[in-house]
Amino acid sequence: MKQLHRLVLTSFIGPFVLSFLMVMFVLILQFLWLYIDDLVGKGLEWSVIAELILYASGNLLIMALPLSLLLASIMAVGNLGEHNELLALKASGISLPRIMAPLVVVAGLFTVGDFFFANNALPYINLKFSSLLYDVKQQRPELQIEEGVFYDGIKNYTIRVGDKDENTGLLRRVIIYDHSKGSGNRAVTIADSGYLRVTANQKYLILTLYSGYSYEEESESSGERKLPFRTNQFGEQEAVFELTGYGFERTDENLFRDKAEMLNLSQLTVMSDSLLREHSARASMQMHNFLYSESFTHHYDFDTRSRNKPHKITADSALLPLSVEQRVAVAEKAINTAAQAQNLLAATAEDLRRANLSLNKHNIEWHLKFTNPLACIILFFIGAALGAIIRKGGLGMPFIVSLVVFLIYYMVSAAFKRLARDGSWEVPMAIWMSTLVTLPMAIFFTYKAVGDRRFTLPKWYVAFANLLGTFIKKKG
Repeated sequence: MKQLHRLVLTSFIGPFVLSFLMVMFVLILQFLWLYIDDLVGKGLEWSVIAELILYASGNLLIMALPLSLLLASIMAVGNLGEHNELLALKASGISLPRIMAPLVVVAGLFTVGDFFFANNALPYINLKFSSLLYDVKQQRPELQIEEGVFYDGIKNYTIRVGDKDENTGLLRRVIIYDHSKGSGNRAVTIADSGYLRVTANQKYLILTLYSGYSYEEESESSGERKLPFRTNQFGEQEAVFELTGYGFERTDENLFRDKAEMLNLSQLTVMSDSLLREHSARASMQMHNFLYSESFTHHYDFDTRSRNKPHKITADSALLPLSVEQRVAVAEKAINTAAQAQNLLAATAEDLRRANLSLNKHNIEWHLKFTNPLACIILFFIGAALGAIIRKGGLGMPFIVSLVVFLIYYMVSAAFKRLARDGSWEVPMAIWMSTLVTLPMAIFFTYKAVGDRRFTLPKWYVAFANLLGTFIKKKG
């Protein structure tokens, strides 16, 4: 290895490792903050939480690698420029592309590795992560009861809570429907407030109720004659529910295997083709059902002798021979037919929308297999060029520049990904928009750096970056 290559690679490895660890740490903290409600207070073993974080880290790596390459390239090349090493190399007749050649090779290897990781390892990691996260969320059913929602996760019972205090766990306006007798909502308990807790052995759910009533509709054994309600008033009452299957059990992973995030390129291609054919067949079937429904199909008896005679039928002429009662009946029939047609169209539109969402998700994942790895090499060129232009090392200026560039890439990617998922934009154009935005930036900055052309940042930007750098050094 040449001394030049060793110098450049040595100046890059340190910042890259530091950047990668720092970015992964921040992303893992964000993950924990996002899922803190699903992890805390459920009695999970540390090994389960560690396994969940490990699988989440595999998914976060796709986002961390481009940002790490961006930040490390700015820091490495900026350090060479700040210590005049870059200037000395150029004065010796070595061009910037030749200086950056080993780093370009490294960035290319990371790009290829990212592609194979996303296509081969990431689907397996996503499958493990989704399955484990689902199992974690099934723990502690009392934590899953939401305000104003009928919770039927407990066998033979349905619970509704009007208000829930997240800090104290106090439930207000509690309603319990008892279906254990298999006779409908004949036993109902209404309480002003209450508390939920699970026993230590995870076998029973205890609901302590305060200030309420219980109503039960009784009937004779034959079930033919109903008796009046039986009402009981209580100040405090405990309801005990037996929990079955609420221990921490691993769900069959095959339930999640068909999701878009769990498929590689070839599987996504096959699934997308299948979904497209299914979508077309479903649309044709729905259109056929609508056209041949009562909204359009009517039978008339025509006089064959007048079949060739031109005639014109208007609403007035059709209703004129009818009585008032018949006209009202016709109008009601027309209104009902129109309402049925409207409901059928709404149901058809919702069905096709869901089918289109599934198709869009698979197409999005297919294109992301290419755009995410390409972001590594594109952001690397942006970082290396900006480092050669700015000629500042450390964590001050490079950190600010990297953050701004990555936020541009991330916001464009997230915004257009949402548009692609909703069907507002075509999937290929929307997913590749982040690449179309950052690629011209990479070409422009590389052109400036190779030509050694002057490029100055605003004074307020430089002052803010220097201030941040001073703050980071003091904290360190």
